Amino acid sequence: PLPTRRRRPRQAAANRLLEPGGQAMQSLLRIGLLALIWAPAMASDTVILNHSPALDCYRAALDGGGAKDIEVCTTAIEHQTLAPLALAGTYSNRGILKARNGDLAAALKDHNRARRIAPEVASIHINRSNVLVGLKRYSGALRDLNRAIALADASLAVAHYNRALLFQTLGDRQAARADAERAAQLAPESEAYQRFARNMAQ
Repeated sequence: PLPTRRRRPRQAAANRLLEPGGQAMQSLLRIGLLALIWAPAMASDTVILNHSPALDCYRAALDGGGAKDIEVCTTAIEHQTLAPLALAGTYSNRGILKARNGDLAAALKDHNRARRIAPEVASIHINRSNVLVGLKRYSGALRDLNRAIALADASLAVAHYNRALLFQTLGDRQAARADAERAAQLAPESEAYQRFARNMAQ
């Protein structure tokens, strides 16, 4: 089948347990993950091939897939011809699935691979920071979130929200409040962000 082209979607939170009724990784401080997919060569468009393992991997990361979907990602990595950004995204998506399955060490390796390929993509740093939180490596998680915020792409609100949660865990309420307020400003449509900002202001 021929590929179809559509406008690139904003990188969506794969882990919607940030909001009531959504999915999440409770072991990672309710911090959201970002499933990633890119066009082979164009930053503004996404080229989607029917029955693409990379696309199936992305969808699994986005929609709560688990251990059974990891092999789909591996097939994409090992057998699909992927441009660097798409390859990085697939590694990161497989890392999401591995973390969701409880294998944080393997997840970190995948996020490390993704970061080496595409260090300019903020979402990869966010996903890696989530795994570091799960491993209780908080200083590394904070560095990754700082980097994601410095890159300031479409995932900026998520990065600020995640960093607010991390600062709250570390006991720095003032810093947590500042990040919570910034996340709420960047994503006024998110009730979860607005509610968290209100709570931190009390």
